[in-house]
Amino acid sequence: MHCGVTQPVRVLEKGSTQLSASLGGPIIKPAGFPMPVPYMTAGAVHGLTGDVSLIGRAHVTALLFGDLGLDAGAAYALAHERGIVPEITATGELYLFSDLRHGSATRGYPFLSLNASYVLTGSVLVFAGAEDVYQLRPARHFMTPFAGVEIPVSSRSVLQMEMKWMAANVNTAHGVFEGYSSIGGMGSFATFFGCTYRW
Repeated sequence: MHCGVTQPVRVLEKGSTQLSASLGGPIIKPAGFPMPVPYMTAGAVHGLTGDVSLIGRAHVTALLFGDLGLDAGAAYALAHERGIVPEITATGELYLFSDLRHGSATRGYPFLSLNASYVLTGSVLVFAGAEDVYQLRPARHFMTPFAGVEIPVSSRSVLQMEMKWMAANVNTAHGVFEGYSSIGGMGSFATFFGCTYRW
């Protein structure tokens, strides 16, 4: 389960760099009204070639609770938008988490994502896809379908909104979120908001 908006939705031009921030998570009801978990990430994407971009992110909220959370990897353009054919982007990353307070319990999680995107009128970008995070011990995976939109606010800045069905293959009727935002007792419905700045 990616703890933020999908970045990048599309690979960047060669040599281009983009900063990004994301806030959101599963819907909870802590004070009598629904709201997304305020989980924040921040990072950067760099266009290595016209088809490959490098990705790196820090999990800001995890750090506030004494845990180091980082992810890094690359995105690859499998196909470029042409007529009715959407842009197809595949992403592979590795998540690393470590307990800074005790200096132990370092864990790694491989992550894969695939999305399709179209540019609409006014350079608005719509996209949809799915991601999968793998837990090695015990072996299991967490599949998350998603859909979202990117809206440019300037020549360099973009706002992003995304909806996810996090861990859609896992029964979440009980546990931390007590199934409040589960769909049919599975996973958790989540909303995320993000912004990017490119130079």
